[in-house]
Formats: sequence, structure tokens, C-alpha cells
Amino acid sequence: MSFTDLFRHVKARLADAGVTAEVVFGRREPAKQVNQGAGRANRVVFAPGDDSGSLGGYEAPVKPGRNPRPLWDWTFVGRVYVWTFDPAAPNDEVAQWESLVELHDFVIEAIHSYAAGFYAPSSPRLLGTTERRFGEEMVFLLDHRQPVVATPRPTREAPIQGNGQTFLVTPNGEEQG
Repeated sequence: MSFTDLFRHVKARLADAGVTAEVVFGRREPAKQVNQGAGRANRVVFAPGDDSGSLGGYEAPVKPGRNPRPLWDWTFVGRVYVWTFDPAAPNDEVAQWESLVELHDFVIEAIHSYAAGFYAPSSPRLLGTTERRFGEEMVFLLDHRQPVVATPRPTREAPIQGNGQTFLVTPNGEEQG
């Protein structure tokens, strides 16, 4: 349940729903203009960390006893940018706002279908305040709980194999059976 797995799920889910937005990942992606989707703007960006660079914190695991064993739950913080443009009404703020809300709702629904109970969106804010804007863009923080797991280790030595027969070796070096 990593942030990158969540990104891949949202990308696939939006494509399956017929949403033409470009869904991209990375800290450099919000500043780019070449990653716009069909019709211009029309993109969703998943970027690790909040505006200050914080990646979240650690909490006790909510599902202890699983295999592999969770050591901690990392409450990871990432930014999700949603940018839309309705070319049918470029100067109509209502049309631009409705376009933004529609894509936002698709994104939240896709996140929820992957991480229900293990995420929390927060702090949405609009970007861009100039008089002549190109669509609408918003960003919200996403707290996503992902387990930090222990590396599985064998609990006993593997049997020694040879000539199609399996020999088990006792701690004192004797072969059994």
C-alpha cells in the first residue's frame, strides 16, 4: 500500500472511467507544462512530501500480526495537484470550477477505492490568483498510511538436497532418514 502503488491505481482507475487527465508522479511535475492531458491542463500530479518537505510520521501499526510483520505505520504525506480547463468556456469561472470539482471527485473516489480507511485528504487550496487564468488548479495534502515491514527471515535452515533425495541435518551434523 505504498504511495506509488496508490498513484498507479488512481492512474488506471481514471483511465478505466474514461477520464482523459494525464496522471503523473514526481516532485518536479507540478511545474511542468508538457505533462498536460487532452484538451490542455487536465492533469493530476502525485508529489511526495508537503510544501516544507516533510514526509509525515510514524505510528503504531493498525494491523499487527500480519506477515510480513509491520514494525510501524508510516503516515506518509504527499501532495495531489488537480488542474483542469474547460475550453468551451475559457472565461466562465463557474464552468472552470465545475470542471475542477468533477476531476477532483474522480480522484478522491479512485483513492478511496484503493486505500479506504488508510488515507485522509486535508488542506485543499486553490493555486493561481491572476485575473487571466488558464482553468483552475488546486492542491490537497494526502495522509496515506503505509506499513513499514520487517524483512522476512527463514525460521530454520533449509534441507540439504542431493541426488533427488532430501537429507535433514541435525544441529550436531548428523543426517536423518
